[in-house]
Amino acid sequence: MKHMKTVLILEHTEEVFEKLTCDVCGAESKWDENWGTKEHEKIITTVQLEEEESFPSGGQATQTQYHICPACFKQHLAKWFESHRNSKASVSTSVW
Repeated sequence: MKHMKTVLILEHTEEVFEKLTCDVCGAESKWDENWGTKEHEKIITTVQLEEEESFPSGGQATQTQYHICPACFKQHLAKWFESHRNSKASVSTSVW
């Protein structure tokens, strides 16, 4: 769950990022949407539905997101997917 807070900036208020918590277990990320625990580590999990309509006169988009930590992704979501219709994840690796 993305938590926002309202702050006063130069005589106006706006919503700014406060913290990110897992919608399953409540764990809090250390670095915005990066669940990594070390400065050089990047771990991002995204479960999102984006629906968009685009017309010549304009358009609109709706995004539905679940924020889930890597532990819950592996322990709950991945196991749930794999238990339904023998789903298998697509896994790719990169080296640089």
